[in-house]
Amino acid sequence: MNKAIAIANNDTVFLSWVYAAPIEQCLGFAIYRKNTHGVRTPLPAWVGFKGDSNKTWQPRDTTQWPVQKFSWRDFAAKRGETYSYDIVPMIGSKNSLQGLNDQMLTTNSITLSPQLGVFAAYFNRGILSTQALAHALPKANSGPNPQVLRDRIDQPADPLRKRLAGQLIEGLTLLIDRAEQRGGVMYAALYELNDPELLQRLLLAKDKLHIIVSNTGPDDAENTPARQALHEAGVNIIDRMLGSGHIGHNKFMVYVDADKTPRAVLTGSTNWSYTGVCTQSNNALIIEDTTVATAYLEYWQRLKTDAAQQAPQLRQSNLTPVTVSVDNAKLSLWFSPNTKLKTKPSKNPKPPVDMQAVFELMSQAQQAILFLVFQPGTPSIIEHAAACENAKPGLLIYGAATDPKAAEKFDTLLFHRTAKTSSRVVVTSAINNQFAYWQKELLKLPGAHAIIHDKIVVIDPLSDDCVVITGSHNLGYRASYNNDENLVIVQGHKPLAAAYATHVMDIYDHYRWRYVLQQLKTKAFTGLEGSPAWQKKYFATDSPARQETLFWTGQAVSG
Repeated sequence: MNKAIAIANNDTVFLSWVYAAPIEQCLGFAIYRKNTHGVRTPLPAWVGFKGDSNKTWQPRDTTQWPVQKFSWRDFAAKRGETYSYDIVPMIGSKNSLQGLNDQMLTTNSITLSPQLGVFAAYFNRGILSTQALAHALPKANSGPNPQVLRDRIDQPADPLRKRLAGQLIEGLTLLIDRAEQRGGVMYAALYELNDPELLQRLLLAKDKLHIIVSNTGPDDAENTPARQALHEAGVNIIDRMLGSGHIGHNKFMVYVDADKTPRAVLTGSTNWSYTGVCTQSNNALIIEDTTVATAYLEYWQRLKTDAAQQAPQLRQSNLTPVTVSVDNAKLSLWFSPNTKLKTKPSKNPKPPVDMQAVFELMSQAQQAILFLVFQPGTPSIIEHAAACENAKPGLLIYGAATDPKAAEKFDTLLFHRTAKTSSRVVVTSAINNQFAYWQKELLKLPGAHAIIHDKIVVIDPLSDDCVVITGSHNLGYRASYNNDENLVIVQGHKPLAAAYATHVMDIYDHYRWRYVLQQLKTKAFTGLEGSPAWQKKYFATDSPARQETLFWTGQAVSG
């Protein structure tokens, strides 16, 4: 019964563990990161016991300020390295802690790498409402100065930009590097383009680039400078200027080698903007497969031929998915728009074919559905997630969204129009006032809309039947009716599912406490408890916290 697990992506490690019974006198857990040479390093901790303080925001470690949870995330692990983790119960008093080494749990080994077979998955650190950022920026109106942040995130050499972007820029430019080193050309379709570093990379590869740039609004002010620079450089650029209510929302690039064979494609949620790279949570996925790359290239050609009309011929051609076997997994690829009607009706819209496919897979979930969304509109995966839990009580559903209505919508449908809240689906939130260990945080830049910008669903991530759904599609009906989009569904690829589940749990866990804090209108947690009573919720039979630890350690099938 006692067990600990670790899953990871290229940037973060997610840990979870479970014990059969509460541990007497336990004041939390020390967590040690252990490399392949057996060197153990305790993870850092910034929040201590009630009554203590950390005004200079200097880390101690979890042997002094232990973890009073049964899950944790390691942000300090080095990319490319392989680790396992030791979880050690700490007993005694806050000033005299001792480790129970005879009850230590050790996780499996993980490697922090984007490479996952034919896939390479990249995730950024673009969460603004963090204490690290609050301490890194000068103050304005008692909180972090947003103008200072804005002035730094478009500077390629700035260390704060690099920290927030992580390896995401490396992922976005990988196919450009390949074309420059091996020859070949690129076909890109982008929605937002204002990041100076990324624009410069495109301009340097101008003789190898074919690009569709869509408008972000009627005046297209955001893209105008980049669009003009591409035209002046002689790039083969197609200006796809769609009408009001319709957007060319793709963010993909196809690499075609020197022999004119499509070899790989970049997709995901990341716009080529400094906010997309640095201040929103985003992902980028590279797929090394000729069939998939060919399908994207053919879609690119259809967009070019369509002449910004989203005409019936384009919509008809997008009705059938491309399906291929990759790494012994099934990959299905959908493109939009793919409905007969050009705009989603306000009443009784017909389900688009791609959303039907997503809903069917969600309905087949046996253990868990995890998701991140921006503003999916309605109908969307939000309503269907609630329907899935109503159909299978006990199914674990966790999600986070930028849209303030998402959590309310989910809870209303889940609890049949009562006033209950579940904290299963949370909305992006920040600490608005200084208290205890925490300073006021910055949730977003002024005028920005997206905070979580990922479009991700992960189904049964620990199962052989796992599913990952990602791409540019906002996971609601409107995207299929109104927008140029792409949607990737991968079934049965456990390493990819683990990477995306790590990202979802990282973002969800970050916002869950802040959302609860906002909902309760109270300083719910002000520091570590000085007694072992904190464990109680992890051992109550019907506790969601208990269900969660059992799920992650593979000891419960909730659905």
